[in-house]
Order: sequence, then structure tokens, then C-alpha cells
Amino acid sequence: MEEPPPEDNERNGLVRVKGSISEGFEEIRTYIEVTGATKILRRYFAMNAFDGAMTSLGVVIGAYLSQIHEPRSIIGVVITSGIAMMVSGFSGTYMAESAERSRSLNELEDAMLINLDDTMYGRASRFVSLFAAIVDGSAPFLAAVPSLVPFLLVPGLLAIEAGFLVSVVASLATLFTLGVYLGKISGENILMNGVKMVVAGIAVALIALVLNLH
Repeated sequence: MEEPPPEDNERNGLVRVKGSISEGFEEIRTYIEVTGATKILRRYFAMNAFDGAMTSLGVVIGAYLSQIHEPRSIIGVVITSGIAMMVSGFSGTYMAESAERSRSLNELEDAMLINLDDTMYGRASRFVSLFAAIVDGSAPFLAAVPSLVPFLLVPGLLAIEAGFLVSVVASLATLFTLGVYLGKISGENILMNGVKMVVAGIAVALIALVLNLH
């Protein structure tokens, strides 16, 4: 019996990989639906992304007002802050969600008089606790990334002054996008929600300026 050509083996391998990825996403979607975690995941992402964008904006403005013109120092502070928020968010959310999901699972087990650990609901509860922690932890770090990019281009493509300006604009654009996302979820005016987020960012800049003047 002839062996299939290498091209067929490679094609079959890709099909299996795609199938596994598709099944994985479908399983995640099922777990989220079973536990009704969609809303809380959105809240975790939105709240912590906002914190990440605002924190990075504050760091950049503070560095400018303090006349810190070393890109690596600014990048280091933003990354350190992002990692700190990521670790804090992950650990706090995981412990809180694990406790809440375990309580709900135990109450359901008591009502049904069976052990649900190996059922779809039991697996979904454990998965959502971890997934919520990942969403919570990654959101602030991802939201801080746009503010870092301009400083990676200093001094090659941008002067440090331009880097500060582009970084602030990038943070405000991130806040605007987040506001639009929240407006879409709530069914409210998406542009107005975006503007509200930008106003909040500008308020941070003004507070930093006032504090620096004193």
C-alpha cells in the first residue's frame, strides 16, 4: 500500500489542528454559556482595561512633568505597573471567583444530592474561575501597551517630545475605544461614551499638572 504524498500528510495535519482549535473555542463558549459568565467577564475586562490605560497615562504625564527623558525608564515603569496590576488582578479574581463558583456548586449539589465535580457544570465552574482571572489580569497590561509603542521609536523615528505627545494620544484613543465598547454593550450613544472616557483621561492630565505646580 502506497503512503500518501507529504503534501497530503501536511494538509491532513493542518485540518486536525484547525479542528482541535475549533473544538477548543466551542468548549470555551459552552462553559461560558453554562455558567452565565459573559456579563461578568465583560465587566472585568472593561474595568481593568480602564485602570491600565489610566495608569499608563498618568505615568507618562508624570514623567513628562518631571522631565524624565529616558525612554527605557518610562517603558520600565509602565511595564512594571502593568505587571503589578496583572498579577494582582489575576490572583484576586481567581480567589474570589473560585470561592463564588465553589459556593454555587456546593449549593446546587446539596439541592440535587449528587456530586457535580465531574459534570459539565463542575468543569465549567472551574474553567470560568481561571478564565475570568486571565481576562482580569491581562486587560490592564494590554490597555497599557499602546502608550509604550511611541517610546520604542525614540530616538530612531521620534524625538522624545513627540514620543510623549503620541503616547498621550494613544492612551486617550484607547480610552475612547473602551468607551465605545461599553456604549455598544449598554446600548447607549457610543460616541458619547467614548468622549466621557477621554474626558476622564484629560482630567487625570489636569490633576497631574496641578499637583506638579504645587
